[in-house]
Amino acid sequence: MSRTVLHHKRGTLSFAVPVEVADDHGQPETPRAVPTRLRILVVDDDPLIIRVLCETLESDGHDVITANGGQAGIDAFCAAQGRGKPFSIVITDLGMPHVDGRRVASFVKGASDSTPVILLTGWGQRLLAEGEVPPDVDRVLSKPPKLRDLREALTLCSSPHGPGDFVSRRRTNTRA
Repeated sequence: MSRTVLHHKRGTLSFAVPVEVADDHGQPETPRAVPTRLRILVVDDDPLIIRVLCETLESDGHDVITANGGQAGIDAFCAAQGRGKPFSIVITDLGMPHVDGRRVASFVKGASDSTPVILLTGWGQRLLAEGEVPPDVDRVLSKPPKLRDLREALTLCSSPHGPGDFVSRRRTNTRA
């Protein structure tokens, strides 16, 4: 287990990064192949979260563009689309002032239905348990996300089969 500590004017963020992941029986788990070189837009209003996600994703080989807040995220998404350099995935915080993650997700899906949206929130498990996941969101991760969960979400969202079981379950449940 490796521990990373980041200091910020709002406080200290300390998190553990597992060197080796074990399954339920204590055996090393075979990691899923993390896709290489995705173009990712990270939208958040917390500079510390932006920095941590950017450094983590870049260290995994991804091209990361950051936006400070929802409107800046929408603007960055539009600019990238206009230049013919669309994002592979958008990762957005839920709770941001003025333009929140729901509006970012809705805009992204309206402009490009095939672009997966991963929502970060401190209420991740509650949103899932209560079925309150916004309709334009492909995956929900608790904030701050665990490295394993982030990599798994990127793998599932960038697979040729689409974002994976979460979206399939949600769409099946909304039809009933």
